[in-house]
Amino acid sequence: MHRKALTLAGIVAFGASTLNAGGWETGTLPTSMMYEEGNYIELSYGSLTYNLDGVTSTHTTTAALATNANVSAGPTKHKMAKNQTRASLAAKFSVGSYDVGISNFDNGAIKLDGTNSTVTAKTASADISLKTTALQVNRALDNGFNVGLGVRQSTLGSGTVSTLAGVTYSIDSASASSLIATAAYEMPEIAMRAELIYEGSAKLKFDHTLSANAFGATANGGELTIPQATTLNVQTGIAEGTLLFGSIRNVAWGSSQVAATTTVSALDITSEFENTTSYSLGIGRKLSDSFSGSLSYAQEAGSASTSTSGFTLTNGYNSISAGLKYSLDTIDVSLGYSYVLPGDVTVTHDFSAPDPRAGTSSKTIYKSSTVQAVGLKISTHF
Repeated sequence: MHRKALTLAGIVAFGASTLNAGGWETGTLPTSMMYEEGNYIELSYGSLTYNLDGVTSTHTTTAALATNANVSAGPTKHKMAKNQTRASLAAKFSVGSYDVGISNFDNGAIKLDGTNSTVTAKTASADISLKTTALQVNRALDNGFNVGLGVRQSTLGSGTVSTLAGVTYSIDSASASSLIATAAYEMPEIAMRAELIYEGSAKLKFDHTLSANAFGATANGGELTIPQATTLNVQTGIAEGTLLFGSIRNVAWGSSQVAATTTVSALDITSEFENTTSYSLGIGRKLSDSFSGSLSYAQEAGSASTSTSGFTLTNGYNSISAGLKYSLDTIDVSLGYSYVLPGDVTVTHDFSAPDPRAGTSSKTIYKSSTVQAVGLKISTHF
């Protein structure tokens, strides 16, 4: 089995990362290009359609919330998550006995539409994105081993967040860097590779301002923590032209929250992300000299079916992905599709002073949600 079969798992790699329910992550560090022969470049693009509809109602008292009694407004259904597009560019160059890789990708996003004139939802309205540029240097050792070091620079773009308190938070751009380390073992004769990836955490502090508000609040400052992550990718040939691949990814979201504080604590923005572990398993098959395809399944266990955070819309997920790759000389064109079923979750909020709605509560239920993604990747050796 030719070493090029090692990259078959990459057919659906872009589409499979449609949703990471534990936090705001939208894309993961690309490393597969580091094992391509010679010089290599790839461009990926994805379009995601979110059907994350929240059914919201406001209750006259906090006690009434538990029994769904005394509903004073609603229930109202609204699409809380905005559709998105994502892009990634990665390249690898052979420099003597070293391989140098550079990548730029959409790493995170908070794209929400929860606050509007008809829905009193805990969910915020937000338009925030995070892009990452990574530099990696790998060295192949004897007996099939490969080690690498690198650094990633993550940049938070300026944007806004609006909450049900009627306040808009204007967030300034900020950036932070963190360490990357990889270790891999390969047996090209059977298209086998086991790769361990470590991504260090980094605290990204940002400034923000508040719109005019009835509470007289001003901003204190904000922080977004890029989480520590460990990923194990494994793939191996199981028959001529057939590849089995899978991954395990653990992300320390519990210590990687988003926070924007103000002089009025009731207006502080905080997240409630929990540590997550996701799994994927798939199979790829060479269909002809030019075509190959793959199917994969991915799962992330939920952490809780209830939350009080306006950033929580899902509770884990299950997904199925399919991919098709066409190879022509030095150019490969891959198409991928993913269908994701996020776990159900209920988000509640108790209004408190100085909000004039103090004593009432809102509840938003996310149930039977879906996310669909279509991805395109074009790659070439040169």
